[in-house]
Amino acid sequence: MNSFSGFNPSKKLWGPLRWTFLALFIPCLAIAQTQPVAVTVAAPGQSAELSPRFLGLSYESSMLLPKEGRYYFDANDQALVNIFKTLGIQSLRIGANAVDDPSIPIPQEKDIDALFSFARAAGVKVIYSFRLKNGDPADAARLASYIASHYADLLDSFSIGNEPNFYFKTYESFFAEWKPIYDAILKAVPQAMLDGPSTSPNKFTVELAKDLFAGGHLAMASDHHYFLKSGRAGETNPPATRARFLANKLHDDYEKDYAQVGAVLAARGVPYRIDEMNSCYDGGAKEASDTYASALWALDCTHWWAAHHIQGVNFHTGELVGRDGKFGPPNYAAFLRQADGQGFVTRPQGYAYLAFSQGALGRPLEVKISTASTFNFNAYAYQDADGSIHLTLINKSYGDKAQPAKVSLQLPPGTNSGAWQQLDLTQKDSDVAAKSGVLLGGAVVDAQGIWLGQWKKMKGGKAGKLTLQVAPASATILQYSPAK
Repeated sequence: MNSFSGFNPSKKLWGPLRWTFLALFIPCLAIAQTQPVAVTVAAPGQSAELSPRFLGLSYESSMLLPKEGRYYFDANDQALVNIFKTLGIQSLRIGANAVDDPSIPIPQEKDIDALFSFARAAGVKVIYSFRLKNGDPADAARLASYIASHYADLLDSFSIGNEPNFYFKTYESFFAEWKPIYDAILKAVPQAMLDGPSTSPNKFTVELAKDLFAGGHLAMASDHHYFLKSGRAGETNPPATRARFLANKLHDDYEKDYAQVGAVLAARGVPYRIDEMNSCYDGGAKEASDTYASALWALDCTHWWAAHHIQGVNFHTGELVGRDGKFGPPNYAAFLRQADGQGFVTRPQGYAYLAFSQGALGRPLEVKISTASTFNFNAYAYQDADGSIHLTLINKSYGDKAQPAKVSLQLPPGTNSGAWQQLDLTQKDSDVAAKSGVLLGGAVVDAQGIWLGQWKKMKGGKAGKLTLQVAPASATILQYSPAK
């Protein structure tokens, strides 16, 4: 700076002009603020298309019971129907802690009717769970028969119990209790398909697949993941917890879990679903699971698992979830009913589901990213049947380490010129700790579940190449359409 020691403007002039002056005379300062990223999309291989019911939600079975004479899952609740459709929810899993809780009544035919009427209106298929802990095989068979005879077209699969590894210490003791209920369901509904064992990570999932998949009635093997661990522990230091949400180091955990279960099942041809998932267990972490950081985390996490060709994920949510040995409001809820009962507030994480639905269309493509190892940036790509390519670019840098990403994008060799569109996920202040102010395409999801976000046309992008900037704490969804 000594070379400028003779320059002495007034403070009034210097304040607003200093950064312009420095950028002109010391351009390297401006360059240092931008992180270069090269994104190369591979040509389509032989991988399968994204499962049509990939994105789902998971609810406690207690949510089927009426409260003050009203059902939560109500086909006439247009706001709830709208929000399911807007966010792109395709799978609805019912079970979780409440299914095995003796204090929670087992839903009966009238409750089931309300659920499936809602499922028809919302366009989802249901994974329906029966009680395992002190469960009654005959009662499960009776209700399974009712569901199959009335709602077969809306049923994805049945399931039995929730996280049985917490009350069965060995696979053998679990299977001895689980199998009679399975057998009773199949006797009542010979064509029944089941999802299981819906356990927290352990060997039960692989063992059940080994024992039953060849029999033709295991639709998918499943387990549960809360990758950010304890909600209460996460609340002791929210800034550090948000930093963990946004660190690419989490991918190491995904890789480990996939290697232990997903890859093993894939090698055997067994479909695999994470039928309950979220950030932190016990309802999530306040000041982390309920912030914009959770939106960027969930968007990245969902794409990561989609890129690994699993059957799908169901994010746990609801007005009440199992937490701390009882039931309470979740910090990680995608949306919650407004205090006046008129519609819903879409929370930050709900925007991740909406952003995923806008950008995950077709067949996942392999993507190579070249950037600094410390830069928390990710990219995912898909190719639709019409040749369109959809990309999601996520810049998770923020705060004092925030850096815009200058992205050089290359589509597969042989890609011709075409039209590009852009949709941005942002928080109005780029604040990962914020609980509101989240926008996709410049718009919110309103209380009635309506989103009016807009795609923006982009210039450039010749021969499958495009250069663009992705702001810190944001995601950009791109759509390339080949010229006709």
